Amino acid sequence: MRYRKRRLLFLKQKHLRIIIGIAIALAVIAILYFILSATGYEAKKQSAVKEIKDTGLIHIGLRGDLGKLSTYNEETGEFEGFEKDIADEIVSRLFDNDILVNYVLVNTETRTAYLRRGDIDMALGAATNMDESGIMYSVSYFSEGSAFLVIEDSTTSMEALSGGRIAVVHGTMHARESEDDNDKEDLTLMAQYLKILDIEADIKEYASYPEAMHALRDGFVDAVCASETALTKFGMTGMLLLPERFMPSDYRVCFSKSNGLFLEAVNDVITAMKQDGTLDALMQKWSLINYHELEE
Repeated sequence: MRYRKRRLLFLKQKHLRIIIGIAIALAVIAILYFILSATGYEAKKQSAVKEIKDTGLIHIGLRGDLGKLSTYNEETGEFEGFEKDIADEIVSRLFDNDILVNYVLVNTETRTAYLRRGDIDMALGAATNMDESGIMYSVSYFSEGSAFLVIEDSTTSMEALSGGRIAVVHGTMHARESEDDNDKEDLTLMAQYLKILDIEADIKEYASYPEAMHALRDGFVDAVCASETALTKFGMTGMLLLPERFMPSDYRVCFSKSNGLFLEAVNDVITAMKQDGTLDALMQKWSLINYHELEE
């Protein structure tokens, strides 16, 4: 009887060693598979970078009318601003500056068309519509706050806009329809935000920023809501930005879906720029405030 117990104990220990051995072997296989997969994926990303590098030329779209963010200087024929610096940094880190760069003037509509046709390899700007067909976006490199522009001495806070009229510009985030399924009525993002704040105001949509500014100046609306950059650029004498910032707009690098692996390589660069302080230094250089915390 004692012999049988010892034999059973021996068998259990033997089985346990076998089980442990199998578990270790499976763990090693899993680790090797993960390493090989990661290595293979990294190789594919580098291949996508090399494919562009081998052409000797990269085409990058930039807006030319965004003030400190991105401006096209007609006198020099060069782009200036925060986004130009970011683009230069991406090119430097990915290609060691061993490539020619063709910066292309774009706007919201043309950049999408250029990307889909392959006329440009990537473009920088506000990601106002993340659901665009055939377009992919990188991680965010900057978040700009929205604000209200009012006639000076007429309004001192957002709450004072209740009962008034607020202008938004067609094609901007503020004029987009809300995708919240809980809303029984079709609301724009601006109207949805005001509803949350319990502010009742009529939303008036205008075709352009100058038209919205003239409507404010002439008393047809009580405020214009847009990004801080747009309001600063198009605002007129006698107008004032209210201090509150809200509804952040993310700025990202966008690509056609055929350039997905190149996008991942750019994501790695942007992440590294966040970690090593490069992005913060560039924001400080251009006196920009990142409002990414508004999303949290």
